[in-house]
Amino acid sequence: MNRLTTNRGFWLALLLLIVTFGIYGLYLIHAFAKETNIACREDGKTTQGLLVYFLLSLITFGIYGIVWQCMWINRCNAYLIRHGKPEGLQVSTYLLTLLLFGWLTFGIMYIVVFCKKLYLQNAVNRTYDQLNNL
Repeated sequence: MNRLTTNRGFWLALLLLIVTFGIYGLYLIHAFAKETNIACREDGKTTQGLLVYFLLSLITFGIYGIVWQCMWINRCNAYLIRHGKPEGLQVSTYLLTLLLFGWLTFGIMYIVVFCKKLYLQNAVNRTYDQLNNL
């Protein structure tokens, strides 16, 4: 068993996202899927990786990307609840930001949700590492 990454910081992630013209965001999708599958394997579900995410998002004009994010958020929160930890980002917050508040706040809420996604995965990884004494 390997230790999962627990220190993804907002500012470095945002800088990498900007410098790589969004490619780092694709890496994060890959990393989140991989790490979630490792940490949450007890639930019997699978979070699809980057290839499926990209192809189905392309075919569905981005709708699958939204569905993937919602399923990932729910799976991470269920894992945290099972282990007595506070939940992170909520699907309702994600959807409200995506559909309404994001453009109303000139993109500021998109950045807030990006930060919350990083912290949600960090919390899942930290819980996994603690439970496995890593």
